Amino acid sequence: MLAVKPSARRVVRAMPAFLVAATASLFVIVIAVPAAAQPPAGPAGCVPVGTAQLPPGLPSMGGQGGLAQMPEYRGDSAPERIDLRTPATQFNRFYEFALVDAQLLARPRGEDGPWRHGPMPDCLEGTLVGISVDDDELVGIDDAGWIYTLDNVTQDPALWNWTSAWGAMLWTAPGQTLPGSIPGAAPAEVAENTWALSITSPWDNRSYTDIAGRVHPSGWAKMTMVPALTGDGSTITYADPWLPNDDSYEIGAPLGGRFQATSLSAAASTTMVMNRYGDIYTRTFDFDSSGSDTVFFRYSWFDQSDKPSATILPQETLDRGTAAIQLPAPDWTRQPKVPGEITSVISVHATGPGPEKRELRVEGSQNGETGYWHKDLHTDAWQFTATGAEPIGDPVENPAEDRSADTLVDPAPWNLAADLPARDALIDGELLHDIGLPYGVIDPRWLDEVGQHATPSGYRLEVGGFDPAVSTREAIVRAPGGEEIPVLLHTADGLRMHARGVGLDDDPRQMIGAIEILPGAFTDRDDDPVLSAFITDWMQDRHIAPVTLSATARDLVVLGQEVGDTAGGWLT
Repeated sequence: MLAVKPSARRVVRAMPAFLVAATASLFVIVIAVPAAAQPPAGPAGCVPVGTAQLPPGLPSMGGQGGLAQMPEYRGDSAPERIDLRTPATQFNRFYEFALVDAQLLARPRGEDGPWRHGPMPDCLEGTLVGISVDDDELVGIDDAGWIYTLDNVTQDPALWNWTSAWGAMLWTAPGQTLPGSIPGAAPAEVAENTWALSITSPWDNRSYTDIAGRVHPSGWAKMTMVPALTGDGSTITYADPWLPNDDSYEIGAPLGGRFQATSLSAAASTTMVMNRYGDIYTRTFDFDSSGSDTVFFRYSWFDQSDKPSATILPQETLDRGTAAIQLPAPDWTRQPKVPGEITSVISVHATGPGPEKRELRVEGSQNGETGYWHKDLHTDAWQFTATGAEPIGDPVENPAEDRSADTLVDPAPWNLAADLPARDALIDGELLHDIGLPYGVIDPRWLDEVGQHATPSGYRLEVGGFDPAVSTREAIVRAPGGEEIPVLLHTADGLRMHARGVGLDDDPRQMIGAIEILPGAFTDRDDDPVLSAFITDWMQDRHIAPVTLSATARDLVVLGQEVGDTAGGWLT
C-alpha cells in the first residue's frame, strides 16, 4: 500500500472533486502503462569469455571431433551449396555455415553430410541476424547489433566456443556492436553484403606484403577486424577487438575517401567494395600493417631494399637490421569490370597460406544460367561458374565503362594548415623512435605543453578536404616567399586506448605521416630554386620526410622527424 504524506492529503482535500477524480484517473493510467523497453546496455551475459581472446590459437587442422554429437537439422530451408560469403552463408577451408531462421547450421565443406545445429548458448538462441566467417573464427550479430565470436571453427567442433568480449584493453572489454548499429538494433543492412569478418593469422595466411612488395610475417595476435559500410556508403568503419569500442577507425574509401559503395566483402585483410554500377576496388589493409601500431610493429617511410626480411614478427620488431614495413599502406586497386550480368552479392576469400592469395567472386549470370563470376586478386580475366542457384542479391547495372566518378560524395569538410617546424628543437619524432618509445601514441600537443616548442621554419603545410581516414592526398607547402610547392601528404591513424568521435572534432586526433615530394619534381629539383631550397633545408635532401601530426576540426599541429642526427621539432 502506498504511503501518502499528510501534506499531500491536505492538497487533495483542497482540490475540486472533478480534479481529484481526473488526477486519480491519470495516476491509474500512469501506473498501468509499462515503461518503454530499454535497449540492452551490453551483449548477452552468458558467454563473457572465450578462447578467441587468446590468439593465435591452435594450427588449423579441420578435425571433426564432436561433429556427430551436434543435432542434425531436420528442416528443408538449408542451402544445397555455398559458393558466396554472405551474412547468411559462409565458409572457410574446412567448414561451411548457414544462418537459417536464426539457427546456426554447420557441416564439413566438400562433403555430402547433413547440416547440423552449431553450438548455441541459451542467451543467443534465436537472436542472430547475420554471420561472417574467416580463418578460425565466426562472428554472429544479434538483433540488437552486438558482436559475438565463435572461436576454433577450423578445429574439432568440440572445441568451438563463444565469447561476447570485444575491445581494448587486449580484447577484455565487455562487448561491441557492429558499426552502423543504433541503440537496441542492428543496422538495417545487416542481412546484406555490407560487412564482413577479416582475419590474417600466422597459421592460415602467415604473411602479407607492404607497398614495396616486401613480404612480412603476420602477428601472433592475428589481424582481426570487422569492416562495414556506414552512412552513405563512402565510410568504411571497422571494429577491432584490440581497439577501443567506438566508430573512430576507418579504412579510407577509394578515390580519396569519396567512392560510394553499396556492397562490401573482406577476408585475410583484403577488403572488396562495389558501387551501384559494378565498379569494384580491392585493398589489403589492417590497423597493424598500415602504420598505426607502433607498439608491436616497426615501420619506415624509406626504401628497405638493402635489408633482409625477418622470418618472425619479434625479429622484425626488434632487429633494425631487418626490413621494416614500408609505408604508406598499399592503396586501392581498381579491378576489371565483370563482363556480364551481376547482382549486389560480392565475396572474397583466402585460397591458401601466403600473401595476396585471394579469390574474388561476384554473383551473376551468363547466357541465362545463374552462378558466379570469379578471378584471383591479381589476374585480369573473370571466369564464370554456373550453379543454377536462385540469385541472392539484387540486380546491378553493370556498364562496361568505368562509372566510379558517378558515385563520388563531396570532399571532407576540413581545410587545415600548419607551420612546419624548424629543425632546432631538443626532441623530435626520430629521437622518440630511436629510444624505442612508440611515437604513434605521442601527440605533438603534449610536447608543446611541457615547453618543448620549436620555432617556425617559414614553410607552411596546407591541405584541403582533409579526410583522416585516407592514406594519401595532395597538399601544398607554401614557401616563405609565398610560392606553392605541390607535395603528397601521407598519414596513418594513431594508436588509442580511449574512445573518441568519428572524423575530426575538438578532440585532437594523433596520426603518423610523411611529406613527399612528387617523384618527377624531386628528380628535376635543380630546375626550381624554391623547391631545391625546401628539399635541402627542410627535407634534408630526401624525397620524403616523416612527421607526426595532431588534427582537430580547426587546426593542425606537425612534429618533424629527423632522419639523421640533427635535432628536429614541432610547433602549433
